[in-house]
Amino acid sequence: MRPTPALLLKLCAATVVGLFLAYSTDAMAANCPKSLANTPYCDKFIVYKPPGSPVDKRIKAYIRNDSSDLDVRSFAFLVSVSQYPSFSDPNERVLKSVQSDLPNITEFLKTQDFDEVIVLKDEEATKDAINFFLEQYFLPQVTDYHRRARFLFMYDGHGAEGQSQNDAGALALALTTGDADMDPSHSYSLDDLQSRLRKISNQAYHTLALIGSCYSGGIFPIITSKGANFSYPREPGSHAVTAAKAHELARGAPDGKGTVFFEELLNAINKSAIDPNGAQFISAQAGPPQKVLGTTIVRLGQVVEAMDMALEDLEIPDTNPTEYGPQLRVGSLVSDDSFNGAFFFLAPVEAEKQASTKGDELPPQELDFQTTGSAIIGQPSVKVFSLPEDYLIRGADFSSFDGIPDIDAAAKSGMLKFLYERASVGSDQRDDRFSRYRADANKAELPFGAIHVFDCSPAESQIKNLLDVAPPDKALLPVAIDLEWYKVTGSPTLDACATDRDGVRANLKDLLGRVQEAYGKQPLIYASRQGIGDVLQSDFSQYPLWYAERTHDDAPGYPGDNPWTIWQITKQGKIDGFEKPIDYNVFFGNQAQFTAFAATGQNAGREAAISPEKK
Repeated sequence: MRPTPALLLKLCAATVVGLFLAYSTDAMAANCPKSLANTPYCDKFIVYKPPGSPVDKRIKAYIRNDSSDLDVRSFAFLVSVSQYPSFSDPNERVLKSVQSDLPNITEFLKTQDFDEVIVLKDEEATKDAINFFLEQYFLPQVTDYHRRARFLFMYDGHGAEGQSQNDAGALALALTTGDADMDPSHSYSLDDLQSRLRKISNQAYHTLALIGSCYSGGIFPIITSKGANFSYPREPGSHAVTAAKAHELARGAPDGKGTVFFEELLNAINKSAIDPNGAQFISAQAGPPQKVLGTTIVRLGQVVEAMDMALEDLEIPDTNPTEYGPQLRVGSLVSDDSFNGAFFFLAPVEAEKQASTKGDELPPQELDFQTTGSAIIGQPSVKVFSLPEDYLIRGADFSSFDGIPDIDAAAKSGMLKFLYERASVGSDQRDDRFSRYRADANKAELPFGAIHVFDCSPAESQIKNLLDVAPPDKALLPVAIDLEWYKVTGSPTLDACATDRDGVRANLKDLLGRVQEAYGKQPLIYASRQGIGDVLQSDFSQYPLWYAERTHDDAPGYPGDNPWTIWQITKQGKIDGFEKPIDYNVFFGNQAQFTAFAATGQNAGREAAISPEKK
């Protein structure tokens, strides 16, 4: 049965309920830049950190380095208008929902590690003041930090509709007298706002506009549809998210405490903070994973999706047939092909702490350490699993079940630095197309390797089968020996060999030795947490480990003292050249470490943890 929807209230015709609660920017005043110290704009800063102040490690990690040596600087600009004293109806002169939003939004901005936060409220938010900050203050500041700046614009208040279907509307400022007000100084055109935000976008790394008013969809420029990425934090991005279409009303929250748009925005960020796929985890010798507090980011795409889902069941009153809460509008503010990323938020630590633990997962903890990528430096038994975006060397693996790929297209996609294919299984199964794939990869200059699935047959017959299908070649990546050992889903190896684990270990060691002798490179072992715990333990730590974590239901982690060299992060990788989603992986380290691994099969992940000076 569909749950009873909550009722939405109109934002653009809100009524006054209760007393006006004063919220003065004077109470929020912070330091300000010296250039504004003796101006009326100084007390509009609620956060000001001098240049050179510490930057949250998440922001530093996701804003790409350049040659400027500049720190990353983050700016936020909030315009909040809840008082409209010139409205003819006294009951419509205060937007109580916007009034309720203001303290929540300002407190949120203070948790996001912005270096500068400026708030214009009510009568302070004049057209001249908005123009001053956008044109004369923020644009030069962002330009000085070219591609090292983050900029967030937020508007909460009434919106004015465009005069025709083809006209963008405006932000309604405090002096407006109502729908018939044609005085241009009483509103701020969305066309003008978009133009100024575009100029800032062209200089910033990430730009985001959040507009919670009616008719706010008019902010979007008319551009050709080239597609957009709303989630990737490592590339420049410029987007707007609006509460309504260009000719659609926004809504007040059902509880009367705020607007739907900003209440759901803050709720979505808090809810997304508990996502296990957005944080860094560690796993010590015993294996249970532990979330590292203060490492979670919340991508713009996550926020929009969570907000839209929350709006699906919000019922608009007095509609027949029943209409539901307007879905958000999200799109690019610029059409430049170089904008392939998106803004991100920092998950509040208090929200991260609310994440429930599963199984043997340890409670989250705030930790400070230096990592090789897959382990804490000097502590190889403490494995590290950061966000996938942290790892720049990525690759895929596939089998005959995934169809016949176009390897040239895959290589040109830019998503792969290496590729593995399942060449053989046990003593009698092989993929006769392996040689073709190998040739195609060599032609495309894409490092290529063979996977052999281990079974209970003698090592001598298994190596023969592997050599027949994948003859040794210096250009071939180290062979991966796949230990199919899954307790939950079952596997042929576990089903056939589980009663003799000592025999499995002996046979596996025999096969690994034969592979190394035949190929002149140390092989790596592909294994799940079950295979590591039951079979490998700490007895195979001389070999590089390919950790198979194919599900996002549980946090990553496994026992032992062997840091992973390759981590299979998903089985749903969508790569050009492949008809179906395939396994997608990350390499723990840098290009020099990958080159050394490819040449010799050395356990690069463990060596980096034990001897960081060699990294």
